[in-house]
Amino acid sequence: MTNRFARVLSVFQGGLLILAAGVTSSFAVEKPEFYQDVYPFLKANCISCHNKTTTKAGLNMETPELMIKGGDSGPSIVPGKSADSLVVEASVHSPDLEMPPPNNKSGAVKLTDAEIAVLKAWIDQGAKAGAQAERQVTFKALAPGIDPIYSVTLSRDGRFAICGRGHRLYLYDLASRQFVAEISDPEEKSGGAHRAMVQSLALSPDGMRLASGSFREVKLWKREVVTADSPAAAAPKPADDALLKKIAETGKVAIVNHFLSADGKVLVTGCADGSVRVWDVASAKSLADLRGSAALTKEMAAHDWTVARETLEQAFQKAEIARIEAQNKALDELLKKAQEAIVAMQKVLPEKEKAVKPAQDAKGVGQKSIDEVLAKIKAAPGGRPDAALEKALKDAQEKLAPLTMTETSALAAVSATKSNIVDAEAEVKRINDSKAKNAQAVAAANAAITTAKQSQDKAATALTAAKASLTKPSTKPVAVALSPDGWRAAAVFDDGRLTVWAIATGTAVEDQAGPAAPNATLAARQDGAFTATSPDGKARVAGASVRWVLERTLGGEKEPQLFADRVNAVKFSPDGKLLATGGGEPSRSGDLTLFDAATGKATATWKERHSDIVMSLDFSPDGKRLASGAADKIARVTEIATGKQVNLLEGHTHYVMGVAFRADGRVLASGGADSVVISWDMILGERKKKIEGWTKEVTSVQFVGATNQIVTSAGDNRVRIVNDEGGEVRSITGLPDFMQAAASTANGATLVGGGEDSTLRIWNGTDGKELAAFAAK
Repeated sequence: MTNRFARVLSVFQGGLLILAAGVTSSFAVEKPEFYQDVYPFLKANCISCHNKTTTKAGLNMETPELMIKGGDSGPSIVPGKSADSLVVEASVHSPDLEMPPPNNKSGAVKLTDAEIAVLKAWIDQGAKAGAQAERQVTFKALAPGIDPIYSVTLSRDGRFAICGRGHRLYLYDLASRQFVAEISDPEEKSGGAHRAMVQSLALSPDGMRLASGSFREVKLWKREVVTADSPAAAAPKPADDALLKKIAETGKVAIVNHFLSADGKVLVTGCADGSVRVWDVASAKSLADLRGSAALTKEMAAHDWTVARETLEQAFQKAEIARIEAQNKALDELLKKAQEAIVAMQKVLPEKEKAVKPAQDAKGVGQKSIDEVLAKIKAAPGGRPDAALEKALKDAQEKLAPLTMTETSALAAVSATKSNIVDAEAEVKRINDSKAKNAQAVAAANAAITTAKQSQDKAATALTAAKASLTKPSTKPVAVALSPDGWRAAAVFDDGRLTVWAIATGTAVEDQAGPAAPNATLAARQDGAFTATSPDGKARVAGASVRWVLERTLGGEKEPQLFADRVNAVKFSPDGKLLATGGGEPSRSGDLTLFDAATGKATATWKERHSDIVMSLDFSPDGKRLASGAADKIARVTEIATGKQVNLLEGHTHYVMGVAFRADGRVLASGGADSVVISWDMILGERKKKIEGWTKEVTSVQFVGATNQIVTSAGDNRVRIVNDEGGEVRSITGLPDFMQAAASTANGATLVGGGEDSTLRIWNGTDGKELAAFAAK
């Protein structure tokens, strides 16, 4: 199978699997064992319709205990009595019960006579479960060329990208746009990072830990700086004066120091304007203008984030104000109607009250006539009325009835009118109270907008100042150097700062602070690092290489039951203290587990949070909630502290393959195999927008920094960016194969993605142009 959607249904190659041993060909079993002798033919012909997720007739036949418990028709087996067991009656296809039915969709067939004999013998002997056999299955080597990229991850600063390719892990430096190293486990016989495919990846927020998920295991890797000494590179030869003069004149710079590459093709110069420049010797053209520092780059990134975050905040608050204003407009209409009702009722009330007294008087007269007749009857001999009195009483009573009804109607009309006035006045109060609360909400929103605008303006001003400082450096380079491979340059400045840049992008990647040293020297090392030495002989090293070493394995051979199957999702909490994993048993369960990232100890486990495998995870920005998407077509949000499900988000019609919180936590995006992305309003817990436009599975989603933009990968050979309102921002089309994963740097300047063709691609996030492509090695 060629895509991740299909592979979740595939049969596993190797691993510690719970398997039934082979059934003997003769079925001549004296003491049948359930898992060895009975379970195989039940699984082939019965369990497809009678299991945990598909429990037809309420019967689950996966264990003896469940069969004894039975279903809608009672126990399916009676231990010791095969003749009384419904499963036997069904298996022999009695006139009243025939299972499996003919021409069924599962391809199940009637049990053979030998299988029925084994079944009867097992039941007659007590229908015991026995031991569930476990055996070691050897992993087979992946076929040549089967090395798709299922997952990619970026460091928060956008410096490094890591992808899983087949069962291996590869590290790339986006600043220098080069392959750095393969991350491998020396204990793995396969020579890679895992025995099986790498399904999921996540870097911790500080970039110091990497989690990689595979079949029944998660490996935690630790980033280490290589501290071993390295020989100095060959001392550079000075450039001749003619070359320096040519460069100075062409570039209109004053060169104060320089470094010529060993092959004489590249010249690095420290200039009087504070810049460090890289030149092509043959053409005297500038290859790079290196300015600033890693600290300044980090500072500008923080300002950039703040500007984006506050832009998002203002947009949200403005939308809230618009929503409240629309609500107030509707309330005004209701208020108008309520007030009009009060006026109308108050207008008719006097007339209705005026009608009460005449009705009461008329009733009084009628009652008086009855009383007079009754008095005459009482005075009659023996208290017995004659015919004339009886008629008079009847006539008086008949006259009173409509008079009583008239009085009742008049009183009811007054009461109803007063009640309507009271209800309308209560409605007016409710509306005015709502409008008062809305006024407070609008005031709070306006205050939030003001605060956000002030923060944004402050960050924007600081960002402008930081960028301006790049053009007018306050320090001067006193020595420069070039790495032997030509990928990096370094300079030590008169204030003591040592900075290393990646030449390909001009990005400052590392700083080393030090005391002011106007006469410091700088040397390149063979390993690509640089050593700055002050006049007193003290040395500092910057740009040392890093390596990833295995810290621990969760699950695997030592803890085979920790994970039921593939670990399809891993995610670090925003503070880096927790690691969440998602997986489960296909078609049966979706499990979530939280681990202490430092110790590897499980801190919480939520088995069967989903009814099918978990495929994606994301923490809310505050780290208090965990979103999970699964093959059960549902996204759920779990409260970390209590383990309670706080949101159940239904809207997809196929696997939920990606989930991502927006930076403010108010919106969650989910992408599915139904070729749609849904943005969810997490304040209301409702769908915000269904976003369409893909023709195949959406395999991953991620919000771009602190914006409302979502970068997606999909099976339609595209990496597409949309906003959470459904608008398309950019689409990178025409990619050669099914895309499994994509990610963006926080500022959206760089995108990475990979898929079935095994190539990790890097794009300019602004215009979508490809910057680099790294194929499988």
